[in-house]
Amino acid sequence: MAGSAPAPRTAGSPHPWATSRGDVPHCPVARRRGHDGFASPKSVAATGCLRRPGPTRDNRRDDRSPFCCPCATHHPDIVAMSTRVHGLLRAVRRSIEVRGGGVRGFAAVATRAWRMLRALGPRGVIARIHAAGRVPPPPVRPETDHVFPAPLPVAADTFRVGIMVHMFYPDLADEFAAALSRMPVPFVLLVSVTDADAEQAVHAAFAQIDGVTRLEIVQVPNRGRDIAPLLVTFREQILGLDIIGHLHSKKSLYTGRTQDQWRTYLLDALLGSRERIAWHLGMFAAEPKLGLVYPESHESIPLWGHTWLSNVTAAATISQQLGVAIDPHGYIDMPAGSMFWARSAALQPLFALRLPLEAFPEESGQLDGTLQHAIERLFVGVVRAAGYLSAVLPRDHTPALSLEGERNWQTYFLEPLIERIAATAVDARLISVDVFDTLVQRPFLTPEGARRYLARVVELSLGLADFVDLRARAESRARVHLQRDPKLDEIYAEMAQLVPDIQPDRLREIEIETERRLLRPRHGLLEALAAIPRRGRRMVALSDMYLPADTLRNVLPGLVVEHMSDWYVSCETGARKDAGDAWPVLAENEHVPLSACLHIGDNEHADVQQPHWQGMITPVHVLRAAALLDVVPALRPLRAGIGAAWPDQLALGLVANHFSALADATPDVFLGPLQITPKTFGYVVLGPLVLDFLTWLAREAREQGVDRLLFLSREGYLLAQAFERLRAAHPAWSDVLGHYLLASRQATGLAALRNAEDMRTALDGSFNGSLAELVSARLGAAAASAVAAIIGSEGMDQAIFLPEMRDTVAARLAPATDALLALARSARDAYQAYWNDTVGEHRALVVDLGYAGTIQRNLSRLLDRSVDGAYFALDHRAQERLSGTGRAQARYHDARTDTGPSAILAHDLLLESVLTAPHAQFAGFDTQGGMHRPVYAAQGPDAAQWSVIETVHTAALAFIDDALSAAGPLAAELAFDARAAQIPLECVGRGRWSAPWLAGIGVDDAFSGRGRVPAAAGPARPV
Repeated sequence: MAGSAPAPRTAGSPHPWATSRGDVPHCPVARRRGHDGFASPKSVAATGCLRRPGPTRDNRRDDRSPFCCPCATHHPDIVAMSTRVHGLLRAVRRSIEVRGGGVRGFAAVATRAWRMLRALGPRGVIARIHAAGRVPPPPVRPETDHVFPAPLPVAADTFRVGIMVHMFYPDLADEFAAALSRMPVPFVLLVSVTDADAEQAVHAAFAQIDGVTRLEIVQVPNRGRDIAPLLVTFREQILGLDIIGHLHSKKSLYTGRTQDQWRTYLLDALLGSRERIAWHLGMFAAEPKLGLVYPESHESIPLWGHTWLSNVTAAATISQQLGVAIDPHGYIDMPAGSMFWARSAALQPLFALRLPLEAFPEESGQLDGTLQHAIERLFVGVVRAAGYLSAVLPRDHTPALSLEGERNWQTYFLEPLIERIAATAVDARLISVDVFDTLVQRPFLTPEGARRYLARVVELSLGLADFVDLRARAESRARVHLQRDPKLDEIYAEMAQLVPDIQPDRLREIEIETERRLLRPRHGLLEALAAIPRRGRRMVALSDMYLPADTLRNVLPGLVVEHMSDWYVSCETGARKDAGDAWPVLAENEHVPLSACLHIGDNEHADVQQPHWQGMITPVHVLRAAALLDVVPALRPLRAGIGAAWPDQLALGLVANHFSALADATPDVFLGPLQITPKTFGYVVLGPLVLDFLTWLAREAREQGVDRLLFLSREGYLLAQAFERLRAAHPAWSDVLGHYLLASRQATGLAALRNAEDMRTALDGSFNGSLAELVSARLGAAAASAVAAIIGSEGMDQAIFLPEMRDTVAARLAPATDALLALARSARDAYQAYWNDTVGEHRALVVDLGYAGTIQRNLSRLLDRSVDGAYFALDHRAQERLSGTGRAQARYHDARTDTGPSAILAHDLLLESVLTAPHAQFAGFDTQGGMHRPVYAAQGPDAAQWSVIETVHTAALAFIDDALSAAGPLAAELAFDARAAQIPLECVGRGRWSAPWLAGIGVDDAFSGRGRVPAAAGPARPV
């Protein structure tokens, strides 16, 4: 993670993260063993131990000793045990709390434990206890290309600094006064209260704080909580400042009791010590584009809380006024709890709205869905849209910043889906399950992508343009007329009113058939449902949508339909999950109290928040596949823009569904660094890249009138197989034939020699080794034998370094010129015969990974004709090497015209290692007996290496098959974003994703004299 260095500490100053008494936190183990349990900052800095120095092994005290603490050698086991115990106790406390607390809550938990024992058995309960006590490992920091500078020292005149505090709870005034007294620079203190008593209490506590240059306390109406005072009451004052801190006396009483931990965590992160505050302000001084700094979300904030929840409407209204785009389905960064440091200029767009106080609702204990809740989620988006950086402080208070938050993502991946559902279903008499993205998945990343695809199918079939807009308008009109969610036939009936000459029945058929063809079961969820003992339980489907139950049964895969006892769909019941009225309807129809109902689904508001509000059993949140790209930091580079075209949505949707299957079955593989197996590499890295390249290649071939694509060995082995799948998928590609062409730099290099001057071309590039190794690698074993017979074995042993010794080597080989040219003529005759049999007079294009186009140049010379080529990438050498040989083009990078870095060239060894064939390098033809039999080098991939590579190839072809199947009649229109197609490769190449198995395969680079070069190396534990 890019971050900033901590500010230097002067001698004698307290440790930046010290407690109020100047020590670091104590060790309970050390206390039990007779120590006072505290360490000096000096000993922490010297040893990393959190205990005060104790006797060393020779019974002397030494601050430098790694054995300064008697429990030091046992730390790993003790810490692991202590962490697990604390995690378990925390889980038990929360379980008691959510069930009412006290004796009542304890009795409810005990009763549930007994039921779990009966349902899951001792082993299941033990596993559940183990999971409850498990704490996520340290988070993987989000990576970013932005590097924050070190903080600058701040003085009294560096900034005009202010802090705005909303003190709804005046009994916390002393706590806040203590925190504010740590300010290292003079500041303005702006305080809002809701009554006169609070004003008096706050004034008494705040009036004596050192460093306050102006204290303003204002009584405000109890509406808008802490946000209205920030944006309305103190608007002008804050705009007159450079840096503003925003705080409020948070108690979070929604659980029925005070929750101090969240507030104290936020206060400690922002105002924990003078050094910490100085570091925050110093970062604003060092980075002029830094607009917002806030702590990572408190551990009590669930992952699903980092979405818009019931605030979409309010947020959309405000964001439209601001000109800020939001993704209503995305996971977002936000200062949960609304406490932060900000540059006032970065919040200017919010102040510019000039919101009236009346825009905020009167306080009535709202849990969500208000303007203040929406703005809390908009802060980061507003700051970014204004051109500033929004930065997150890590939860452990380390002085560092990242541009994205963790959002407590790891908590989701602590248990497999089957275990989560089994444990939660113990008390359930009725289980309801969401349908789309939960029971079934589309191959597209978002519903919008699927709708754009459907629109193109409709346009191709019926010539109807603007389908997406027309259908949305028709659905909205039908909903208004019917005062409920319309059914599909009602939507198309309404569309017929808008466009009288359409074919509503045919449109309906196309949509249903498209859904039937695209929808796939979510196997991990179905396996989890199948494992739940029925024993009188009913399992029903519950969905807010336009397809009635009969249509759903007809459209969905049979494996899904057979699990459901009944279907509740909003277009038939008139009640929606997200509106809250579907739940009582469900309970009444099923004759089950809501407290005995369990719901499973992906929508954070409709499927998770609403069941919480309804008093149901804690719902099982199932992440939709697309959300993984927002949630898991290692997958965030894959995210696509909201407006991505349907082919890109298709590619990413398939990739996301692959990761979704892993998350359902083996979620622990996402904890810690993401490491991928050969299968995952093939499906999510190589498959999308190869499909993008081949669809581009097919378009280029058709435009240029090419009817033969020659995939050069060995990298063309997989490409040739994949292209055959394209040809079979759509008639538009059937008139272009693909052929796996035997070729190598060595074989074509020898055959291309026509005169003495051509000999120098065999010496292009770099090489380290003997002359014998050079000639054998560049021209073949027969050429090496011929040269050795002329210049002798001693000369062949000479060490060669190219390009430095190019002239020397050319002179050394000159006596063998005639012999080499004779071998070249024979090789040329054989290769020309092979070319004539394979290509003839067809318009052909040689296809390869590329880099310099050496084989294309050699083919042009040996055939004495222009030969064209198509490549993944061409480097700077292609400018000279391909001059006058034919046309050459590259999909991803052409150094002759492109500038900047290239992912393909940066990770060329990785690609060459996985794009290879089971046979060794082609070395020419054996022409004895009038036959032209191919000859290969002595060694190719061994059985173990090929097993890995074959797994990669199989998975890559599976991705291509899935994409072509989903595209169906539009397969010939597949065109992807070339930049997006390379991102997974970059994730592996740069180490964001680890593939340790790559160390076992590699490239035999005899051409440069490097020998065996491994593809990559990495640590272990695969995905």
